[in-house]
Amino acid sequence: MEGKKILSRKLQSTLEERDRDKRLIKPADPEVLAQMVDFGSNDTLSLATSGALTRAFLDQLRKNPNFIVGSTSSRALEGTTKYLKDLELYLARFHKAESAAFFNSGYDANVAIWSTIPQPGDFVLHDEYVHASIHDGMRRGRATTVSFAHNNCDSFRRALEDLRDQHPAVLEGRQVVFIALESFYSMEGDAAPIHEMLDIAKKTLPRGNVMFSVDEAHSNGLIGPNGSGFVCHYGLEEEIGLRLNTCGKALGSNGGVVLASPTIKQTLINYARNFIFTTAPSFVALAAVKAGYEIIASEDGEKRRQRLQQNIRHFYHKLTSHPQWATVKARAIIQLPTENTWNTGPFQSPIIPLVTPGESTELAEQMQRAKFWANPVRYPVVPRKLDRVRISVHADNTEEQIDAVVEVIMDWAMKRAEQSERTAKL
Repeated sequence: MEGKKILSRKLQSTLEERDRDKRLIKPADPEVLAQMVDFGSNDTLSLATSGALTRAFLDQLRKNPNFIVGSTSSRALEGTTKYLKDLELYLARFHKAESAAFFNSGYDANVAIWSTIPQPGDFVLHDEYVHASIHDGMRRGRATTVSFAHNNCDSFRRALEDLRDQHPAVLEGRQVVFIALESFYSMEGDAAPIHEMLDIAKKTLPRGNVMFSVDEAHSNGLIGPNGSGFVCHYGLEEEIGLRLNTCGKALGSNGGVVLASPTIKQTLINYARNFIFTTAPSFVALAAVKAGYEIIASEDGEKRRQRLQQNIRHFYHKLTSHPQWATVKARAIIQLPTENTWNTGPFQSPIIPLVTPGESTELAEQMQRAKFWANPVRYPVVPRKLDRVRISVHADNTEEQIDAVVEVIMDWAMKRAEQSERTAKL
């Protein structure tokens, strides 16, 4: 029993230290959330909160009256039901992919990809800001990993040239260089410069021994034909050898699908430990996924995508045209990394990062007192001194709600600016 006490003291000490640094994770109270306007969740098409997904899910139950609730087994054994098999075929067609392998979560899918697919002697060149699940998968994998500066094509080129010049097997085309990217980055809200990166890779590795992978967690459902995603929007299905499209963001449910060749799918089935040694997804989970896909492919889905983009642009416009924005920006009270790009291109990410070094918790609390929910994000989720409040705009947010939350944000920022000015005079 003494061991239990010692461990408890150690753990409590680390938790108290994190709490002092204002980095302790405290899940939101559902009763509190119910009273808030949502600018925090990943339900960006508002499928879950509007009840649209519930209605479509119940329709799936009516279409499949003989379903069973239990999963019964691992997918390596009896867990691949006909409904699951049919869903994977549907998802492959939907995303114009050769095959699809469904996982219980996008996190599981990323760990499976990066721990299993790159082989010994291969390299993984990844954006420094790729998701934690990619990092966890790479740590379990057998390939050498190298990072490049976020969305920096010069850094990407130099890293790729170094791999080519320092490793004859890469130069000669005997080993593969995997490129790990996200479509929209989950904390930055920006998009990968995919066309430029593809061009750089072709010129640097003319033998073609490169495999691009795009995590579409924050673009699936939001862009592309019928919401089929970033890669499909640009017609790059043949150029991108690996895709991960998750269902826990815009689609409102959970799970992730790996889109790749049949050989990669069979490799995952045979070697991915979190595919083999876990219970298969249940019919209930799969029916919610199918329901979400049917919504995003419908007229309602298209209207939601259009409304979301309108809301994103409205938020940016209200914030950056605010009379006090220039002052707030000049004094570095709030920094907006996407300020120069939000008004370009046909679409924007619903994620808007308000970088507030050392003050993210205070801004989030101010918003919550005004009944607007958003999440503060601090180190180690983001780099030190880049704390932020992560705004997530939704299709069902109203212009009035957006106008009001911008006023709350700017009121807080101006008070911080005034405090800073008074302190400087002392």
